[in-house]
Amino acid sequence: MKKKKIKVEEQTKTEEERYQEQLQKMEEEEKFSFWRMLKEAWSNKRYRAMIILVFWFIFLFVIAGGLRQAPKQTPLKEVEQEKKSSLEIYRDMDNYEFTTNLTFADITTNQLQTRELVGRRYNYQEEFEDKLNKTSYFIDNGIVYQRSEGRLETSQEEFIEMTLKPDMTYRMLEDATLEATTNYKDGSILKTYTINLKKFIAIYHNSHSNAKGKITITTKEKDNQITEVTYDLLSFMNQQQVQYSAYGITITYKNIGKVDSIHLQ
Repeated sequence: MKKKKIKVEEQTKTEEERYQEQLQKMEEEEKFSFWRMLKEAWSNKRYRAMIILVFWFIFLFVIAGGLRQAPKQTPLKEVEQEKKSSLEIYRDMDNYEFTTNLTFADITTNQLQTRELVGRRYNYQEEFEDKLNKTSYFIDNGIVYQRSEGRLETSQEEFIEMTLKPDMTYRMLEDATLEATTNYKDGSILKTYTINLKKFIAIYHNSHSNAKGKITITTKEKDNQITEVTYDLLSFMNQQQVQYSAYGITITYKNIGKVDSIHLQ
């Protein structure tokens, strides 16, 4: 009797195990039934085309949704470069040919005298000729050289015309008062400025002064390019002692930006 009972229990246990295995198998079949169906549908050319189309719709839908959520980009506007004024262009000039005319009169004789310098500039180097005495000069980084008998020798001569560089004059005009503007038919413009003598000295000599008086500076420009500057320096020259009845300088520029180089030989 004992042996028979044991056999029944073993048989019952085996049936339960089989039942559990069958349930697990059914769950796995249900779990993979979609993929089996997809696999069977893929094997059919007609259904395969439909499946591909469905996937494309899903893909495009996802892309469209992403674009809709992406922040809108503000279109970049082209930043227009501000056009430089004639004064700003003049300030940066360091390549040009020039002619300077110094006119002065001694107060005792009141006789008008002139000096003309003709030359050119390239960065920190300049060469020019004094037309009165037919002498050639060179300037290299502020040092003046005179050509004598084919050689260059340092010179102690001073040329106030050569110290009035565009960048310095620009600083003066920045502090000056525009008194008048005259427009001509040929398109040229004449502007007249005045600056207090003490401001002029502060810029020109980098020093303090209580001197009274005014300096007049006149510019002539065309096509946004300053081509001539005139300085009435009578108050400046007579600040310590009255010597002159007139003292003025006119500097004209041409071939701006066309000087190749200067060689001190």
